[in-house]
Amino acid sequence: MIQFRKATLEDIDILVNLRVNFLKEVEKPSNEALSIVLRESIHQFFRKKMHNNEFVSWIATNEGKIIATSGVSFLDVPTSYANASGKEAYIMNLYTLPQFRKRGIGTKLLDKIISEVRKSMVKKIRLHSTEIGKPIYIKKGFDDSNNEMVLYLE
Repeated sequence: MIQFRKATLEDIDILVNLRVNFLKEVEKPSNEALSIVLRESIHQFFRKKMHNNEFVSWIATNEGKIIATSGVSFLDVPTSYANASGKEAYIMNLYTLPQFRKRGIGTKLLDKIISEVRKSMVKKIRLHSTEIGKPIYIKKGFDDSNNEMVLYLE
């Protein structure tokens, strides 16, 4: 039976593993040696941000094992006319192990994350979507605007 709960600091190792799995699927890295550095960096991020409540994660378990994860980071940005508080939420880490997909688990985790954001009184949620995840977000009312531009500096 699939159960949902908020992740704790004790879950960080598995959250790191699922994040790396997600990144391998999406980014298809060619340099596996970077995984050690990446894992440590992600571990430090989760530990610091979860401790400060700047990152909240909900997980799904099956028979006691984590099978899916979600996360939201809370950010401060300069205020604007559209966002007078300067508070934003950024959803990331919505990932389900392949053998558990197409069962509504990701949708339930997204609902939990949106509920967390509502409790925080933040009014703006952003995310980047994979093609697989896009229908879930659109169904929940996210605007599919492709106006974000990215420059990766070397």
